[in-house]
This record gives sequence, C-alpha cells and structure tokens, in this order.
Amino acid sequence: MREGYTPHEMHGTTGRRVVFVCLIIGAWIGSAAAFFAAPSSERGDLTDAACLECHQSDAAALVGTAHDTAAARVVSCRGCHAGIDPAHLEDPEENPAPDLETMAADSLTRACATCHAHPHTLNLYERDPHEAAGLSCNACHRVHDNRHLGLLIDDETNLCFSCHPATKGDFAMPSHHPVLEGVVACRECHIEVAQSAKQRVATGTGNTCTVCHARFQGPYPFEHAAAVEYSTEEGGCNTCHAAHGSAQPRLLKQPYDGPDFALCAQCHVVPGHQFNANHGAMWAGVPCSDCHVDVHGSYESKHLLDPSLATQGCFLAGCHQL
Repeated sequence: MREGYTPHEMHGTTGRRVVFVCLIIGAWIGSAAAFFAAPSSERGDLTDAACLECHQSDAAALVGTAHDTAAARVVSCRGCHAGIDPAHLEDPEENPAPDLETMAADSLTRACATCHAHPHTLNLYERDPHEAAGLSCNACHRVHDNRHLGLLIDDETNLCFSCHPATKGDFAMPSHHPVLEGVVACRECHIEVAQSAKQRVATGTGNTCTVCHARFQGPYPFEHAAAVEYSTEEGGCNTCHAAHGSAQPRLLKQPYDGPDFALCAQCHVVPGHQFNANHGAMWAGVPCSDCHVDVHGSYESKHLLDPSLATQGCFLAGCHQL
C-alpha cells in the first residue's frame, strides 16, 4: 500500500484511471469507425474503392478481364495509373491524374513491363522497330472495355494491316504464308520468337523460319553461304525467299526457270557452267537443283551436290569433286 493513501482512496484512483483509459480507447474506436465509414474521397485515401466512387463505368469495363480489380488479384487501379496526387480526390480538375494516352512511349512501356516482363514487352522498350517509331503498348492494346484476344484494339490481322497495308497485298500472291486464311498469325514470326529484324537480333531472321521449318536448321558441315545469316546483306532465308508472299513458287524472290535461272544467277555467275561442252546436250539447261540438291546445306558435299551423281560418272578424275 502506498504511503499516505487509504485502501478506499487507492481503489478510487485506480478506478478513475481505468475509466479514463476506456474513454480514450472508445473515442479512438469511434473515430476510426467514422473514418473508414466515410467516403474514400473524404479520407484522402487512394484505394481502388476511392477510384470507383467516380469511375464505376471503368471498373465495369474491366469485369472478367485479367485487369479486373474486383477479382482478388494483385491488380489495382494505381498499378497502371501511378503517380496520382492524393489531392486529386478533393479537386480532380486542379489535380488531374496522369493521362496514359499522352504519356511518353518509353514511360508507358516501362509501366506495363512492371507486370508484363515478357520478351515482347522488353523488346518494345529496348530494340523493337515500334519503339523506334515512338509507339508504346497502347498503340495496339486497350485495357478497358476490350474482349479481343490479348487485349488488342482489333483482330490481330486487321490490326497489323491497319499500319502495314502494303503487306496485305503480299498475302494475296499465288505463293504466300496463309495469314489471311487464319492458319498463321503475324505474331508467330514477329513476336513469339522475340525478334523483328536481323540488325536488331544477333541470331538473325533464319531462327524465326526454322521454328516451323526445322528440317532446314542444320548445322551443316557444308553450308550454303546464302542460307547463313553472316554471309549476305539481307541474311539467310530472306536471300532467296520473300517471307510474306511471292509470284514465284515456294515464296522464291526470283524465277527459277531456264535458261537464265535468275534465282541462282543473282549470286552465282559461272561462265559455261550451264552449257558446258563436256556435259553434252543431255545436261544443257538442266535446273541447278537437279545436281545441287541440298541448297540449304549439305552433310556430304561442299558443292551441295547429290551423292547419287557418282553412278553417272560425275565424280571421276578430271571431273567434279563431291
């Protein structure tokens, strides 16, 4: 017992303290309840709930999409609309939220890459031709009120043709990749392999082609210089083939008909090669690929020749070497 206090006085002092503490706690609980019951705009709290008090239509447009803020995912309004001044809740006109439509292309792409760390997004930020043209994610994608695959602004093929109309004509050529038929999509060559042009990708465009045309991938001990990336200006497959479409068969850039065989003659000029007297009339004007069968590369012949020519005496002394 404290000196100078009677038991009655001690009890009364302790009781008053307990009552005082209870009053403080009760006041705090009441204030907190009033705070959280108040509209978010009155609390100055930048939450999704605060955004939806004014932007209900935007929230409705996200329902069922990957960016649905009500779907218990990690997505929130401020995940995309960052940098909003809390004063925006009090006076939106004086303190407008950042406009994603007018944001610098690299800034917007960086914001998207925070969640979408995909090679396509990273390339768009670093080395893609679209980035060089000042285009960002919202040039092709729309987040709100969109049910297109990949949140594209339009059907993929139509979207690409809207900026690349000349390319659409290539797919009307007699020999073409079946893009208009819906068998192949633009992204399969231009995005999913994370490359768009040789000068921007170390591996070159040939890696794109061999994703589908794997039998031509090699490596070959005897390479056809035109088919490898480092030997020609355009590089690899594009030396002989037009990727989108061509009037020639097999997407070839040049005619492959005699007597000129323009496709091969664009690189190979060998006087007398086609009409060599030693060949006789039997071989005059024979297509190059009748003998040079492995035009993409060979495992047996440095001249890409058909080994079966040995049975016709082509590899006898004084003639060809395999």
